[in-house]
Amino acid sequence: MRKFGRTTLFALIAVISALLVYSCSEIPVAPRVIPKDPVGTTKPSTSGYSTIDIFGTVDKMPSLVPIAVPDTVNIRISLPGVENLPDNTIRVFEDNKEQGFVLFKESAIRNKLDIAIILDVTGSMGYAIDGAKNSIIDFATNLEESGMDVRIGVIPFDDYVNPPSDIEVEPPYLELSSPADARDYVGELYAGYGGDAPENPYDAIMFAATALEWRPSAQRVMIVITDAPGHYEGDGYDFAHFTKAEILPSLVGFFTIHGAFVPGWYYFDWQTDFSASGDVRELCQKTGGVIKYTDSAGNVDLNQLGIVEYVESSWIVSFESDSPAATHTIEVFYTTSTDKRYLKIEGATY
Repeated sequence: MRKFGRTTLFALIAVISALLVYSCSEIPVAPRVIPKDPVGTTKPSTSGYSTIDIFGTVDKMPSLVPIAVPDTVNIRISLPGVENLPDNTIRVFEDNKEQGFVLFKESAIRNKLDIAIILDVTGSMGYAIDGAKNSIIDFATNLEESGMDVRIGVIPFDDYVNPPSDIEVEPPYLELSSPADARDYVGELYAGYGGDAPENPYDAIMFAATALEWRPSAQRVMIVITDAPGHYEGDGYDFAHFTKAEILPSLVGFFTIHGAFVPGWYYFDWQTDFSASGDVRELCQKTGGVIKYTDSAGNVDLNQLGIVEYVESSWIVSFESDSPAATHTIEVFYTTSTDKRYLKIEGATY
């Protein structure tokens, strides 16, 4: 993969954003009006609310529904198991101030699903590669049987991307294709050698973001499967061309990144701090994705990532910010008589 300088990186991020805007510009929709912000309300206590099974991030894709207020803020929230979301079951706060909002089910306005599998094929994955491959194949079969309009691409990586240096694969990556094509391609992959402990998922993720032909009106998902931390620019090697901080602006709001991590020497399910420079899990956390762990042989039920359910239970919440240029804390309270969930998004920029 060719080296990206910092100037090229920021130009690349601008190109990604422009392409995403253009690709979603043709969708016919009806206008909506955002109600006024509630007055004199009090934010609920988070006591009794669960932070499990609620995911969210700022959505920076172009608004697919014209709204009477320009430059609305869009938040994507997913509530697995919730198929219908009446407006009166959620409350939205920006910096402790309750917001009036309009709500759209995402699958009604983005009716396609594009998925990129970012697969570690290094030698350390040798004991886990068959389990990972079988998991992907089973996942692709289930997506095919779901009846969704889905395309799957596959990006294998080691210290290098397109192609990985230590294995011979043809083609070096699979463009977004049918689930059947993805099964066939994954079946031919195998673990190579690699030269050191970290690998190069950040380059692979950026390659997927820029090289794959993401479809208009598609929900855009990546699934990273690896057992190792990531190389990053400035880590003393000459493999990676990005840092995690540099790639986040081109990912947050545009892609949802889920992860399936092989435990053993770097990733453990008891860890909660993902801020280390090579820890891929922070990308999942900050894009509203789900983090899962495989067994010791690389087996993981990718269907438990809940991607189909995630798609079917995701909504776009649109509101008008009082200060869109600032950095914000967004809080969402979902409340029914039997279910209470709480989402907090800190450091949100629009």
